[in-house]
Amino acid sequence: VNVVEALQEFWQMKQSRGADLKNGALVVYEMVPSNSPPYVCYVTLPGGSCFGSFQFCPTKAEARRSAAKIALMNSVFNEHPSRRITDEFIFFFVSEALASFNGNREEADNPNTGIGAFRFMLESNKGKSMLEFQELMTVFQLLHWNGSLKAMRERQCSRQ
Repeated sequence: VNVVEALQEFWQMKQSRGADLKNGALVVYEMVPSNSPPYVCYVTLPGGSCFGSFQFCPTKAEARRSAAKIALMNSVFNEHPSRRITDEFIFFFVSEALASFNGNREEADNPNTGIGAFRFMLESNKGKSMLEFQELMTVFQLLHWNGSLKAMRERQCSRQ
């Protein structure tokens, strides 16, 4: 099986079934510049998730196949119904967060607390997959790290 072709076909199939892919079904590969092994390749999926080659790769082609293999496994795994955000999923993971941080139920209902914000984000993404949620949370983290969230808060922008 040509895993590079299989990955591209997977995303083309998702697009043909109506998936909202902002940049189409294009899978993008990037090689880390190197003149000798081990070669490293990264693949970026249409939703923005990025995966890298995960083994020693003596050739550039092998690095590309390695990156495609891990991206395909994650893409297929993400399609399983258990990877969708549901009411049961939200209840379980908010309860886990409360237990981990010795929180109380009121915190989960208050969107101004960390756990409340986590619940709000999950509720806002009901029906989406965990990979889609992970992509959103990565953007959220980047906005936080570069100071944009603080600036938006100061301008009183809503969470939506």
